[in-house]
Amino acid sequence: MKTLLGIYTAIIMFIFMLPIILIIVLSFNAEQNIALPINRFSLYWYVGEAVITGFRSGILNDPYILRVISNSILLGVSTAVIATPLVTVSALSLRRRFHGRDMFFYMLLLGFIIPPIISGLGMNILYKTIGVREYSLWTVLPLHVVYTVPFGLILTLARFDPEMIEYENAARSLGANEIRVFSKITLPLIRAEVISAFIFAFTLSLGELLRSSFVIAGIGTIPTYVFNQMSVQAPTPKWFALGTLTTIISFALLMVVALFLTRRIRRITY
Repeated sequence: MKTLLGIYTAIIMFIFMLPIILIIVLSFNAEQNIALPINRFSLYWYVGEAVITGFRSGILNDPYILRVISNSILLGVSTAVIATPLVTVSALSLRRRFHGRDMFFYMLLLGFIIPPIISGLGMNILYKTIGVREYSLWTVLPLHVVYTVPFGLILTLARFDPEMIEYENAARSLGANEIRVFSKITLPLIRAEVISAFIFAFTLSLGELLRSSFVIAGIGTIPTYVFNQMSVQAPTPKWFALGTLTTIISFALLMVVALFLTRRIRRITY
């Protein structure tokens, strides 16, 4: 049974990872066409040549790509900065019973349950209704916050176990007020989850396309820029190089999240 489960898991992982592996491999193709096998490997689509500034320049020498990367980072950090406190406050509120608690929880979950096209289209209509005519990165920000909060919330709620409540009650019995209990007991115990929620929000924002495309203007972010360019230009390894860079960043951040959570579990276990 274990052997069959291992084979099944390996097949699923292979199917899942194969497109990513192909994107990474093809990004090192020295030629403009996308085909296997690769005749010559090169870093051209990453570093390019400084004198070339057109379509065939490397992503690190392309001013438009550098701009969308900075836009994506700015939007991702802004989303994480807003979403993380909301996640923390919401998780603390849901620990207690109050009228409408379940409704409040499910309303928060709607952020990732509602199809992204519906969310983006609805926000587009809302902006037009209230008179917002010019779109920018900041018109996308509310959508990204609503989308990322549920992921961080579920992650943080899992940490509020009975053992934490005992620590907090012990601190209260010794005379600590609620602010001191939170700063000295609760926050240190959920620190790994709070940091993970921040990284999750940044990573999810970095790769979001459908919601953003309805309420963004200008050069946009990495996903919207690549989508628009691919709509009018033939694909080249340049876009695979950008996809590889984005994948590496996302994977590295997820590894940081895994490291934080694993270290916290080990401290609790031992």
